[in-house]
Amino acid sequence: MKSLFRSLSAVTLTLAVVAPQALAQDAYPTRPIRIVVPYPAGSALESVARTVSQTYNDNLGQPAVIMNKPGGSGIIGTQEVARAQPDGYTLLLGTNQTHGANSALYPNLPYDALGDFTPIAGLARMQHVLVVRKNLGVDSVRGLIELANKPGANLNVGSSGNGSASHLVAEMFMRSADVKMAHIPYKGSGEVAQGLLGGFVDVSFATLPSVLPFIKDGSIVALAVASKDRAPQLDSLPTLAQEGVRDVEADAWTALFAPAGTPPAVLAKVSAVTIDAFKDPGVVEKIGATGFVPEVTDGAAFKAFLAQDMQRWADVIKAANVKLD
Repeated sequence: MKSLFRSLSAVTLTLAVVAPQALAQDAYPTRPIRIVVPYPAGSALESVARTVSQTYNDNLGQPAVIMNKPGGSGIIGTQEVARAQPDGYTLLLGTNQTHGANSALYPNLPYDALGDFTPIAGLARMQHVLVVRKNLGVDSVRGLIELANKPGANLNVGSSGNGSASHLVAEMFMRSADVKMAHIPYKGSGEVAQGLLGGFVDVSFATLPSVLPFIKDGSIVALAVASKDRAPQLDSLPTLAQEGVRDVEADAWTALFAPAGTPPAVLAKVSAVTIDAFKDPGVVEKIGATGFVPEVTDGAAFKAFLAQDMQRWADVIKAANVKLD
């Protein structure tokens, strides 16, 4: 009888501990959710971040607040989420830089891109487009290469930061086309676009969302896409390969992550809401219009992709011989 009583007591104690946790997960969320964007406000990720925020506002019954935490090539904001309580209330809008290039560029990276995070969903990819300032006087890839090779040309190429995808693509281009340009790192894609508009930047491999409006109004000149396929929004613009510059393909991506250890029930709930929203034709059209290529995947599929993509960016960095001071 005593043995039975002890067993029942143990079960009761277990239920007393588990039940509140289960109820808390079922009720999730009960307070606002933070979506950390590790880049400045106004970056190319703005439209995706707003879409995620609105999705959670509409479907989870709690406000979802966008928190821009820029700095350190995306490291500062990403590290903050890695150290956050794994309860589903702090999420990260990560990129190929935060979870790809940084792992190869920084030997003492203060987070583990695979071990410290659980993917919620892959959301979209960003093509990089080769653009030049309006008054540079070139309208083709060949024309740019010829100008860059002229004595005294001294062209510069702006990027959204050291080790960013736009930096790496520029290095690949210079290597493949056998040209030299001075690299100018900015703090985000928005600053690069302003540099082009102001005439301070000659050339850039910019994410399409950050420059699409300026390409359309003619204030920035697009020459080619650094991707395996043409941009749906600019289908007459050739790829670099079609212009004779090979092996310069490096699409960026964005995905939503939670800290490792987040309860499976919470992950399942937020993942389902996210995937349903990003499959909606209206959202697909809206995201596509900003320059992204919508490609939503579930967390498990994205985790498998991420491991492969990290190796891809490591190979790109090695091939381009990119080293940070």
